[in-house]
Formats: sequence, structure tokens, C-alpha cells
Amino acid sequence: MFRPVESINSQPALTKGSLRKADHTMANSKDTTIKTFEYKMRMNEKFKEVCERELEHSRQIYNAALAERIDCYKTTGKGLNFIEQSRHLTEARTLPDVKSHLRTIQSDALERVEAAYQAFFRRLKEGVEKPGFPRFKGIDRYHTFSLKLEAVRACPIKGDKITIPGIGSCRVRLSRPFEGKAKQIRITRRADGWYVLLVSEIPKPEPLPATGESAGIDVGIKSFAVLSTGEEIENPRCIGKAEKELKKQQRRLARKIRGSKNRGKSRSKVALAHLKVSRTRKDFHHKASTYIVRRFDAIAVEDLNIKGLLKNPKLAKAIADVAWSAFFTMIEVKAENAGRRFEKVPARFTSQDCSQCGHRQKMPLAVRVYQCPSCGLVIDRDHNAAINISSRAGLARIYACGDLSEVAEAGTAQQAI
Repeated sequence: MFRPVESINSQPALTKGSLRKADHTMANSKDTTIKTFEYKMRMNEKFKEVCERELEHSRQIYNAALAERIDCYKTTGKGLNFIEQSRHLTEARTLPDVKSHLRTIQSDALERVEAAYQAFFRRLKEGVEKPGFPRFKGIDRYHTFSLKLEAVRACPIKGDKITIPGIGSCRVRLSRPFEGKAKQIRITRRADGWYVLLVSEIPKPEPLPATGESAGIDVGIKSFAVLSTGEEIENPRCIGKAEKELKKQQRRLARKIRGSKNRGKSRSKVALAHLKVSRTRKDFHHKASTYIVRRFDAIAVEDLNIKGLLKNPKLAKAIADVAWSAFFTMIEVKAENAGRRFEKVPARFTSQDCSQCGHRQKMPLAVRVYQCPSCGLVIDRDHNAAINISSRAGLARIYACGDLSEVAEAGTAQQAI
């Protein structure tokens, strides 16, 4: 039933967003939370061959499952779901080529196909112009496979050595100690090597002590963020600083002959350059979000339509570089984990309303100072917007009354600060 099919290049099957959603669904206790530990693997050639073999098999299962769904719909007019394909997989495991691989890795590929279809149907329901039908995965676009462990599992790391069931053992670079009980193991290939991600169930952290401060945050391009307290966080401009190196490596890649070994080496250098930019941005987000969560009991941000903003051809590159959505998600998760209040407020007119008297006036993007003709207030436009965001979230009202009870409420968190 499952047969390898010729595949074309497409987007990675497993995104960061789907990883977060998987972690959310695994947290089944109010007293525990899910945290992912990432370590770089120091594997030998034999272990690397096993990982590449399992990764390729997972890709073939994904493509075969997608082809089966498409063929079934064309033939019968009805689609398949995960349960039906799992039953077909059980039948296919009588074949030696299929049985020689781990069932949990194969099931993970079927879950990815199911998730891709569900996302496609969701986009159709939302009326997205290009919903994006699930596509076959090329060799260079499929980088992760995973296997779930039983509910209770001892730590798979002994010293600096990790044992992966059905695959083998290898050394890892212990950047931090492992905690909790391992629930799932993900192995991913990146531009600078192979990494193992251990999804762990850990006790829920204790909330941070109250500080009695709140803040509204207005994000931008000139400054990455301006707080209602008047503080400004500078834009790191990760792409801008690395643009010269990126262009140089990209030009070298364009001159290489397709299919040659030199082109493969040049592609690796381009990928490494982009990976460095991504990690620089992520490191900045972690430091900024941790500072904000530790300092403020209540945090408010704008509920921005970032997809709509990215349609602006003049600002799209700068907006993509600051990655506001990832930053907001990071603050939300850390705030929930620390027992802080986090809220998104409507973004409409936050820059046009006077934070002192409420007067509304047009504010072109080039005008950086808000001058109110009604009350005479003169203030930086981003600072004015941050104060409006704080007011819309009711933070000023809460702290004026001295009531911090709402701030102390918190749910489960997906990762520790």
C-alpha cells in the first residue's frame, strides 16, 4: 500500500509552529509542563548512516502516504484519515523493507501528513487566497524524524552519551543538564550538523515574585520595541549586519555549476550564513523577553496583522527581520511559566490617539513625534503608542488600585525562562 514516489522540493514537513503545538498537546497534567532540551550530536560515520537511512525512510513514508490520499480521493471522491492509514501501515509491515524500520518513526510521518491536511482545510475555511495543498517532500527539504517513548522512561543520557532505541548510541554536547522524564526524541539535520531534541515532562516551575510594575510594548522597525515606561530596545538588525556576507556567499553559489560538488559546498556555506542570522535573532529575542518577563508583572502588546504588514514591498524585509510574532510567542510562554499576565490588545489607532486626552489625529509613518493640538502633549510616537497599549489592557487601572491578584494568575508553560 505504501510505495515510494518521486518527490519534488517543498517546504519542511515539520515547522517550529507544529513542534510547539505538539508540545502543548503532550502536557496532560496541571502540575507538570513540557520542555524541550536540544543537544548537538557528536556521531561517528556509522551512526550518521543509520540516521540518514531512517530520515530517508521517514520521507518515503510521508510521500507514499500523501500519494495514497491523493489517489484515493481521485478514485473514490473521499479522503483518508490518520486512523485508516495507520491500519494500512500495519498491513504493509509484513514486508521486510517496511518492518526493518521503527513503527514509531513511520507513525510520526503519518501524523505529519494528517497535520498538513488539517492545516490545508483550516486555510480553506479561513478563505486564504493560496491555501497551499500538501506537497511531496524532496531530499533537501525533509530534515527531521522523531520517535515517541513510553509514558515513563528513564533519562536516555548517561554522562555525555545518549541511547536512542532502535538506532544506537552516540555522544552529545551537553549544553545544559537534562531534566524530567523523556516523552519523545526528535533527531534533526541542520547546516552545521545533527541535533537531538528531547521532549521532557518536568514539574511546573514556581511563579516569579511580584515586582509591582506593568508595561505596554509597542514594536517597530526604527526601534525594536518601546515600553510604556519610556525605555527603548534597539533593533538588532540581524539581516542588515549579515547582508554583506549573505550576498557574497549567494553570488558564489550562483556561479557554481548545478550538480557539481563545489555547488554543494557553496550551498552549505549559504545555509550556515542563514543559520547564524536565525540564531542571532533567536538569542536576542530570548534575552529581551526574559528581561521583560522578570521585570513586569503584567505585559500588553498589540495584536498585529503581521501577514498583512508583510505585503508592503518596502517594509517586508525589515518586518521579517524583527520577527515580532516569534517574539510575542516567546513572551507569552515565559509569562505563563512565570505567573505573569500577558494580553494582546487591538492595534487600531494606538499611534493616532493621544495618551493623555484621547484626541485622534493622522500620523504618517515618517512623523516620529506626537504633538497633540488639544492638550499640548509632545511625546515620541512609539512611547505614546506603548502607553495607549498599556491603558487598553487595563494595566494602569489595576496598579492604581494596587490589586495584583489578576497578575498572579498563570497557566501551564511550554518552556522555562
